[in-house]
Amino acid sequence: MSTPEPSASRRSGQFPSTAPGRPARGVRATWWYTFSSMAFFALFMAFITASMLLYFHREADGRTWWPVVTAAVLTWVAGLAQVYGTWLVRTGMGAGWPRPWATALLVVPAALVWVLTLWMPGGGLPGGIPLWLAANVLAILVHGVTRRLVFAAGVVLFLGHWWAGAQLTGVVVPAGEAARQVPALVFFVVFVPVVFLFSAWWWNIVVQLDAARRDAAQLAVARERLRFASDLHDIQGHHLQVIALKAELAERLLAAGRPEAAQGNIHEVRTLARTALEETRSLVRDLREVSLEEEMANAQDVLAASGARVRLRGIHVQDPAARTLLGLAVREGATNILRHASSATEVSIVLDAAGGGQRLVMTNDGVEDPGGTGDGTGAAGPASGTGLSGLDRRFQASGGSVTGGRDGGTYVLEARLPALPGGSTVEQGPTPGQEREQSA
Repeated sequence: MSTPEPSASRRSGQFPSTAPGRPARGVRATWWYTFSSMAFFALFMAFITASMLLYFHREADGRTWWPVVTAAVLTWVAGLAQVYGTWLVRTGMGAGWPRPWATALLVVPAALVWVLTLWMPGGGLPGGIPLWLAANVLAILVHGVTRRLVFAAGVVLFLGHWWAGAQLTGVVVPAGEAARQVPALVFFVVFVPVVFLFSAWWWNIVVQLDAARRDAAQLAVARERLRFASDLHDIQGHHLQVIALKAELAERLLAAGRPEAAQGNIHEVRTLARTALEETRSLVRDLREVSLEEEMANAQDVLAASGARVRLRGIHVQDPAARTLLGLAVREGATNILRHASSATEVSIVLDAAGGGQRLVMTNDGVEDPGGTGDGTGAAGPASGTGLSGLDRRFQASGGSVTGGRDGGTYVLEARLPALPGGSTVEQGPTPGQEREQSA
């Protein structure tokens, strides 16, 4: 997932570029897949452990059943606690120790199973599994040396339970039976960390990439603000400093009885002030000026930064009035995608010739306003909403139109302009095979 760099030559503030604050739809889907896989594994292991307790206890001719039933119930409680522990990974791997009550919920039921099954016939192998699972869940929540210590403690308690159970119950495990249990021990020691650690590690990468995507979009906004501040400082700083010096000099000349010389400096102050005002107005005028190429490039950058794959294809428009209107349409369409379809994954911006004029079509998925109450997200027809309605009026003044609406699972914004007076209006640009694509 790459984030485009903003164009260094683009004017400051040309487009309100902000990425959505919440994760994209693909990131949310990845989280639910990761969480459900870890939660299913925890519950599956609770079922296997409870079944093993009952089976091994019966095979060992155990006669007292209340400890077995209690241990089986506590195993399921420990499994549900482990499901909650995996939910805490949603903010990223290594988020830190959970709250004391959550840590107790993870450790206490599993520890009770560990203790109850020490004297239980047939409980040597399965009795240590819940605590080993709890150690793995805690390990993906902590980081660094603490994670290694948790893993080491879990391995010692798991293998120690298998050895201590045989000693306390007085059941001598034959060499052949012990050899058959070793693969099961190795499986639990190796496979359980692989499941939890790999899942949490993968999700942590997704979280970091999504955070980088949003940070890059916010950085683009900060760069635009800094560029504008720098331009304003360059214009105002020098002129104001010279104005201050000239005014101070005129004040001294008046005090010295030299009004003619002071008048010349006052004239220079007025000239400098007028120049600064004109340059400031020029800066603001350039900021508000709409460039079709810059708006299309800026829309591509911002939408790609928000997580969408953007397809861009266009023609060269010569008429200045048409370029301004089409640039406004691109800006409004991209703004509506960010506001009403923040989970969009596919965006298409196509500008082509139609009937001697131009036609702009912007298509996106991920529409979040199924009722059609937003900016034209209902059925196809005249554009609704404040922004699109105002844009439609500007197009109608030039004989064009703006329509918007849902088409299946996508939203389509179409802006049309006839051939405006003033000669040729379009030149054929890139062919479909030369279209630009950019994705996050």
